[in-house]
Amino acid sequence: MTGASNRSVERAFRIVDELAENGGGRVSELADRLEMPVSTVHNYLQALVETGYVTVEDKEYSTTTRFLEVGHRQRHRLEVFQAVSDELQDIAAETGEHVTLMVEENDQCVIVAVQEGPDAVNLFAYPGARMPLHAAAPGKAILAHMSDDRVQEIIDRQGLIEMTNQTITDPDVLFDQLEEIREQGYAIDEGERIAGMVCISAPVLDKSDEIRGAICVCGPQSRIDEARRAEIADIVKRSANVTQVNLDYV
Repeated sequence: MTGASNRSVERAFRIVDELAENGGGRVSELADRLEMPVSTVHNYLQALVETGYVTVEDKEYSTTTRFLEVGHRQRHRLEVFQAVSDELQDIAAETGEHVTLMVEENDQCVIVAVQEGPDAVNLFAYPGARMPLHAAAPGKAILAHMSDDRVQEIIDRQGLIEMTNQTITDPDVLFDQLEEIREQGYAIDEGERIAGMVCISAPVLDKSDEIRGAICVCGPQSRIDEARRAEIADIVKRSANVTQVNLDYV
């Protein structure tokens, strides 16, 4: 692909991202925010409308559910999503909390599936949502089962962004914690991504001990005390083990 083609694709996705983040917009608004000529933005939007990825009504452009279709198809191709089966629903019923399956993609932690128990806090989490690996329990569970060299490469590319005042921003501290996670079989974040929340996650490994994802339970610190943390850790580890076994039959 030529440099000009690369730039064209990049511009198109910048426009799509802007529409998605702001819930839509008019041509002039998008051009101002993206610092692109109005005519250029208009041409890209027309092409995106023709492909079905963007719609327009009363001169207001917005993304369509075509992206949802693409993401849904990709999710169902993931073996770990197929292998997790009813585990997330069972964990949500057992703990009453917010449960997710996450994977690593492009150096980020991505939600693949969500289940909410009867007492779950609304975290506005949805399949496709992304977050830094180092700032979330499932991300740390995943990092713990990567080589140190790969973890360092991710840090070099992404940095250690501070999400809250509890986020780990020191690489040495992170590496020490990853070693601890490997030893105990699960990861915890205490308000490292969302203040006031505790998240406990176990890695999902395949039969070759390659990391495939992580199962996570999140709830408010006020009701996840030390005893309950140990209980939830056992639950996510058990579920991760069941998912690992299921991977052999996907």
